[in-house]
Amino acid sequence: MAYLRVFCLPLLVLALVMPPVTGYANTQNLPDLGDPSGTLLTPEQEYRLGRGWLRSLRGQAPLLEDPLVQDYVEHLVYRLASYSDLAEPDLAIVVVNNRDINAFAVPGGVIGLNAGLFLNAESEDEVAAVIAHEIAHVSQRHFTRRYADSKRMNYTMLAAMLASMAVAIAGDAQAGMAGIATTQAAAIQSQLAYSRHHEREADRVGMQTMVNAGMDPYAMPRFFERMLRSRQYAGNPPEFVLSHPVTEDRVADSRSRAEGLARPRLRMSPDFNLIRARVQAGFYSDPQQGLNYFRNQYEGGSSISQQAAGFGLAMSALRTRDFDLAERTLRTLAEQSPDQFWFRTALAEVAQKRGDPQQAVRMLREVLDVIPGNYAASVLLADNLLAINEPAQARQVLDQLLLKRQDPLLYRMLAEAWGKEGDRARTHQARGEYLFAMGQEKRGIEQMRFALEQSREQFALHTQLRARLRTMEQLANEEF
Repeated sequence: MAYLRVFCLPLLVLALVMPPVTGYANTQNLPDLGDPSGTLLTPEQEYRLGRGWLRSLRGQAPLLEDPLVQDYVEHLVYRLASYSDLAEPDLAIVVVNNRDINAFAVPGGVIGLNAGLFLNAESEDEVAAVIAHEIAHVSQRHFTRRYADSKRMNYTMLAAMLASMAVAIAGDAQAGMAGIATTQAAAIQSQLAYSRHHEREADRVGMQTMVNAGMDPYAMPRFFERMLRSRQYAGNPPEFVLSHPVTEDRVADSRSRAEGLARPRLRMSPDFNLIRARVQAGFYSDPQQGLNYFRNQYEGGSSISQQAAGFGLAMSALRTRDFDLAERTLRTLAEQSPDQFWFRTALAEVAQKRGDPQQAVRMLREVLDVIPGNYAASVLLADNLLAINEPAQARQVLDQLLLKRQDPLLYRMLAEAWGKEGDRARTHQARGEYLFAMGQEKRGIEQMRFALEQSREQFALHTQLRARLRTMEQLANEEF
């Protein structure tokens, strides 16, 4: 859609009930909100509620399972978070496979954005502007400050609204809004949108975060202004959905603030342009259209824009199964930019799609020799190791990745690895973790019970599984 839909709905609902998480926000200059005991959730409860909401979202929203895109987004979010008022954030970052423009931040460290943000932004700084704004809502405790001025919400109502929010983010905004309307309607709607003061503050703090990170604060008004112009030719969505409405006043205010901030030297991000082309190639309903588009753009040059066009051409060729064109283009790009390992990683994708996982494994090991532990290359390596029936090696790669992130995709692959090794208990365990993380909590618990039954003669594993099953049951049944 042409208009801006950075509505951050889950955060707005949680805004009514959540306290700050110790360790997330710098609270030195914020007002005393009173004693939260007995009325507000504890930091631990906030964290669990946020992660529980994430499980629900994963069960409803189509997530983009692209390790290159995921790796890029995580680096960008953490870069901004490190320059924000968030202290040592423990973040869970998701990319929704939806072409609408949207980003959201949920208390408890959940940060997400739609792939469509890359289709509409013209620079990395514009994407960063949207993310920095959402991070600012969390770091400035707008959810807690909003709640301090409102009446207490019934937690049953909150749970119903949270479910509706996940539906809205998953792409069915009308159904999500209908669910919200049936829970409390007008009495709640007046409280969902942030105040104008909070919006201005999130813009201001987000722009300062960008400056601290060496990014252009003008990117925020520039992006908002373009969205405002585009929206003039589109039907206006419900104001309730647009909880961050883009207005002339907001554009002018953000531009005025940018004028008072240091502007770094303008630059183009090769990584952003490559990711944008990769996402764009994936969104053509007819892959041939993408192939024709990028073929017309690419002339074999080595500029940033030309390399992005070439990368888009290679990804489109891969979708049309023109493996020769994809490989030829990627080899040219790799020769032009030998330090850009995304080209070499993509060459391994070509080998995999050709049906040569052995070659893909060799290429990915070469990449990982230079950049050990790289997420995208590691995920692809594990996938290809499974394809050549090397589950033990795949499992070693996955175990290392799981030390840093609890990614459902990794658990799904781990279940396949254990299955190939014939370990039924651990196969059920990994499958249970995957299903639970994807919002299928009952099925995940059922798989963990199967794992418990299969591990009766393995004392250490049996004890571990029993404890994990108990935790899963508590999380699934928890009421706030």
